[in-house]
Amino acid sequence: MTDAVLADGADPRPLDLSGRDGERAVLEGVLRGARTGRGEAAVVLGESGSGKTALLDQCAWAAADGARLLRCTGVQSETALPYAGLQVLLRGTLDRASCLTGHQARALRGVVALDAPPAGDRFLVGAATLSLLDELAEERPVVVLVDDAHWLDLETMDALLFAARRLGRGQVAMVFAAHEESTAFEGAPGVPMLRLGPMTDQEGAALLAHRAPDLHTAVRDRIVGLAQGNPLALVELLGALTTAQRKGSEPLDAREMAVLPASWRVRRIFDERIRALPGPTRSLLTVAAADDTGDVALVVAAAAQLGAGAGDFGPAEAADLVRVSGQRLAFRHPLVRAAAYQGAVLTERTSAHRALAEATSATGDMGRRAWHLAAATVGYDEVVAAELERSARLFRSRGGQAAVAAAYRRAARLTEDRETRSLRLAAASAAAAEAGQAELAEALADEAGPVSNPSAVARIAGVRAALERERGRAESARLLLVEAAAQVTACCPATGARLLFESAAMAWDAPDPVAAARDTRARAAALDFGGHPVERGAAGVLDMLTGHQASGAAAIREFAAYVVRTRQERSLNDQVRLHGWDMLLGEYRTVHEEAVALEWECRERGAVGILARVLLRLARLRLFLGRHRDAYTTAVEGLEIACDTGQRHLATMLSGALAVLEALDGRPPGGMDEARGSEGREGGNRQGPVEWAGQHLCPGVEPIPVWLTRAQGLLDLGRGRYDLATQRFTALTGGPHGHLMVSVHSLPDQVEAAVRIDRAADAGPAADRFARWARATGTAWSGAVELRCRALLAGDDARAEEFYERALAAHAGDGRPFEQARTRLLYGEWLRRARRRAAAKEELTTALDSFDSMRAGAWAGRARTELRAVGVAPAAPAPGAHHVDRLTAQERRVVLLAATGLSNRDIGARLFLSPRTVGYHLSNAYPKLGVTSRAALGALDLG
Repeated sequence: MTDAVLADGADPRPLDLSGRDGERAVLEGVLRGARTGRGEAAVVLGESGSGKTALLDQCAWAAADGARLLRCTGVQSETALPYAGLQVLLRGTLDRASCLTGHQARALRGVVALDAPPAGDRFLVGAATLSLLDELAEERPVVVLVDDAHWLDLETMDALLFAARRLGRGQVAMVFAAHEESTAFEGAPGVPMLRLGPMTDQEGAALLAHRAPDLHTAVRDRIVGLAQGNPLALVELLGALTTAQRKGSEPLDAREMAVLPASWRVRRIFDERIRALPGPTRSLLTVAAADDTGDVALVVAAAAQLGAGAGDFGPAEAADLVRVSGQRLAFRHPLVRAAAYQGAVLTERTSAHRALAEATSATGDMGRRAWHLAAATVGYDEVVAAELERSARLFRSRGGQAAVAAAYRRAARLTEDRETRSLRLAAASAAAAEAGQAELAEALADEAGPVSNPSAVARIAGVRAALERERGRAESARLLLVEAAAQVTACCPATGARLLFESAAMAWDAPDPVAAARDTRARAAALDFGGHPVERGAAGVLDMLTGHQASGAAAIREFAAYVVRTRQERSLNDQVRLHGWDMLLGEYRTVHEEAVALEWECRERGAVGILARVLLRLARLRLFLGRHRDAYTTAVEGLEIACDTGQRHLATMLSGALAVLEALDGRPPGGMDEARGSEGREGGNRQGPVEWAGQHLCPGVEPIPVWLTRAQGLLDLGRGRYDLATQRFTALTGGPHGHLMVSVHSLPDQVEAAVRIDRAADAGPAADRFARWARATGTAWSGAVELRCRALLAGDDARAEEFYERALAAHAGDGRPFEQARTRLLYGEWLRRARRRAAAKEELTTALDSFDSMRAGAWAGRARTELRAVGVAPAAPAPGAHHVDRLTAQERRVVLLAATGLSNRDIGARLFLSPRTVGYHLSNAYPKLGVTSRAALGALDLG
């Protein structure tokens, strides 16, 4: 990597960028945003020599006027070193890390200064990077420039993109430049892309005319043709001409040039310049090209072993190939580095890496040493392979899963023993999967081949199953896991039990969950898991799927108690994976309390990637508990984090929760009203920006189908479209998905809709199925809803009234206010039809107040209609009547934390935002809430 930490080191001269006016204007806007407190980022894509580096140089020149510049360049040979790019980019700024919260400071120092074990995952490093940039921007705007970003290590890329998507109101600008074929930014929605096409012949001619006014016309036209619109090719081809060639009196030497791409022509020019240098200078350049730090002392120390010294930089500087300033070295252009490295023969490159390994040993950077040794090794070498394996363990401690995968993969290449090689490939595959490198993980699993070691079997099965699930093939994933369980249980019952549990969990997403559960049980029947508690949990999950609710409930309760009792014995990731299955029993308040504790732990540890899963669970729990505002706020944050961390499967499920919330408030999922056509995104009874569907947070992510169907059914039910509602709920509760939790929740809805259209044949069986589940689980709220269903189906008025009264009594304190309000609504409707207007008014008014308070616009509308039918004229909901509804999701999250007394810095650390962005949201929230200070927030009802 090469860098310039301060803008003072930038070239003071503006660059000639003919033909790039549009791109310059966009980047000037990005820089202007940083100066005005509107953080922005952009990506510049183009072929080699298309002007990417020149545009970054222009940004650096512009930043010299009062901004702080942080700059680095990706290096191909260092793509496997975790945080190699971040170490170069931020190494001169860590004195400010002490201003960050504890876990963010530890995370950043652990990966940049290497002086402490980092805390949290790689996305926490991104949050810490954002906080550090914001801290630096308190003094003056900060401009971050990254060239050849496609060669950055994945950990640095993840951290920088996480920060780029959350710049908010910070005075920070980030500009990345990468090759046009790079896929590094495909998962970065919200970061604008600029694609540099070729310059026109007229633009190329204008550039040459500016640089060489005396250039002969025919020569100019020839160079324009050879350059093919590539700006660097134009400049370097011009610089390679002799005086006679410029005047047209000597023909151009175009051997092989006409058939080479423009970037290759430039490489040829740089190759020729390097070949013309003295031998020691070439050796020095090869070492510098193999190094990523740009540290002159390190390069000179390594080059000394090859007979070169600091004085040998002179000829390279004179040829305008490198620039040395103090202790920093920079290649003039990434293509110069490529020419210096790739132009060297194999023995020269291996010698350079071996010398760098020796020189790096003195710095204590064992990770770099291992990689340089690997690059210097040809053939098998167990000593180097073992050192790489040790470095993989080091990388894992720093959250660098992509680097772990690369280290194990390279170690496997150096390993002659087949079994050891397969174990290392299995470890590489698992790490690649955790890093989000799906294709690489699959390729490494294939390369590992058949394995017998239980750990390797479990790792490869887990990788393949996760990949299959992401592709929508849950049944295939289930089979992989249960077959692996059969393979390893005899020698490792605990591993087998874990695989069985994962297979049982995967059955819920299979096309036919019931058949999948039965098959899993049959395949595991002969296996002995030694009474492991996780196997008991798997049995409970399978029982619930296959309709054996009483035995399933008992097993799941035992398992849930075991998970809570032993939580300190397992990793946070395993805690989250095993927690919450008692949701299947309707135990929402208990599970919610435990999930809140897990959320707190994730935030304290900075486990951003795991947090998305916990937020999904919390969003669903809060939805079930009738805490619709909290569910909405939680789901939006979860969706943001899932998208920022590349967890698309979680994003679809979070989007599904948002779709249901949208429907409950009376808005169609996605904002399209079937009756009135396209609606604005501010429908319902809510004022201000609406983010419910979340499309702008994660473009291209659609709600999970089963949740979308439920959302549509609820909207139909709320609007009185009972035929459509019955069809949707029948689809959910019938067929293979009849025992999924979303289906269980849909059974009472199906009963209500079917009764409305006199289809008792549909309503009765649905009520019976829900009753069986309610009795097996024994929760108060399910008993109350069962009584409500019986009231709807009662054949005479006395029985109906009895069931309604018993249902309302059972609802008391059951933790399901939305279900209680629905029972009151239905009772009020029944009382109105019985001409008991006063009693109906009381029940309907109470129901309406509840629906309005919890943001359930569809049901509030029904209650108003019924009240009008009994002669009451309820007031229409005032737009934004509940002051919290005037806030965006982000503002509400910030306000809730500010009301507890947390500082902006602490709030930013918990929400992974910059403190300046937190302050911006607070300043927007105060007038919406009618307050002028943080102190007044504690007195507000923010529920």
